[in-house]
Amino acid sequence: MPYLIRPARVDDAGELLAIYAPFVTDTTVSFETEVPSVEEFRARIERGLSSFAYLVAVDEQTGSIAGYAYYGPFRSRPAYAWSVELSIYLAAEHRGNGLGGTLLGTLEACMKAQGVRTSIACITSSNKGSIAFHEKHGYRVCGTHAACGYKLGSWLDITWMEKRITPGDAEPQPLVQLSPSCE
Repeated sequence: MPYLIRPARVDDAGELLAIYAPFVTDTTVSFETEVPSVEEFRARIERGLSSFAYLVAVDEQTGSIAGYAYYGPFRSRPAYAWSVELSIYLAAEHRGNGLGGTLLGTLEACMKAQGVRTSIACITSSNKGSIAFHEKHGYRVCGTHAACGYKLGSWLDITWMEKRITPGDAEPQPLVQLSPSCE
């Protein structure tokens, strides 16, 4: 299927929330236990777009949003400024056809344009598909936290994965403000 990748807009919140809600209610992919409101999702998109990339994939045949991806601060302390944490969510009918890889590649291009050094993924350890996906795209496991979350009646481990986006050990430059196209 052909997809258009574009920056998210706050008016996408309802469609994005429809994709995200089943991950909250039915899986351990997200550690949220309550589905956020549309207003909260709008605020998340606004916060994300204020400093980082927040992308949607639009199915060009139907015009509906098939998935979304974003990255944001890894931690709040200034020394972490060049490390980001990413997330990708796809509607069920759009999984397994390469869309996740397309969104990840576009996110990484945005990271590189912005001067991000390290991309980090936090994955529920039982989500072997996501771990394999990230490994396929050059991420490596860098740690595990045992039984650090509890959801749907189970204690859950998380696996941390990372990928170097910009090479070298030079003094870091301030992060660049992204243009809407990440160029």
